[in-house]
Amino acid sequence: MQWNKTFPALTVAVLGLAAAGCSDSGGPPSATSAVSTPRAAAPCKLNGAQRRAVARALADIRRLRRIQAPVQTFSQQGAPNENEVTGRFMLDLGSTKLPVNVRSHLIHLAKTAANLCGACSQGLEADEPFLGNRGEDRCG
Repeated sequence: MQWNKTFPALTVAVLGLAAAGCSDSGGPPSATSAVSTPRAAAPCKLNGAQRRAVARALADIRRLRRIQAPVQTFSQQGAPNENEVTGRFMLDLGSTKLPVNVRSHLIHLAKTAANLCGACSQGLEADEPFLGNRGEDRCG
C-alpha cells in the first residue's frame, strides 16, 4: 500500500526535474540549443539592374511555359522557338551578377518550364550553379 502512495509523488518529482533540466533559465547555454535554432537568412537586396534581369528572366520563363503548353511528348529539339527562348533566358540571366540562390531558383523554374526539350534541359543543367562554382555572391 505504501508504494501506491509514493509512486505519484515520485513521478511528479521526476517530471519536475526533467522539466527543470530542459529549461534555459539563466544558466550557460547548452550546445543543443545553439545547434537546433536556425538563424533566419537576411533577405536579398537586389539593385535595379538585378531586378530588371530577374524580370526579363521571369518573362522568358512565362514564354517557355506558353510554348511548351501544347507539346505532349519529349523531343531533343523541343517545340518551335523553344531553343531560342531558352538561349534568350540564359543571356538575360547572365546580363548581371545575381546572388546564387536567386540564380539557381530562376534556372530551376526554367528547367521545369522546358522539361520536354532535351537540348534546352541540357543547356540549363550546364548553366546551373553547383558546389564548385558558387562563388561568394550569396545572400544571407
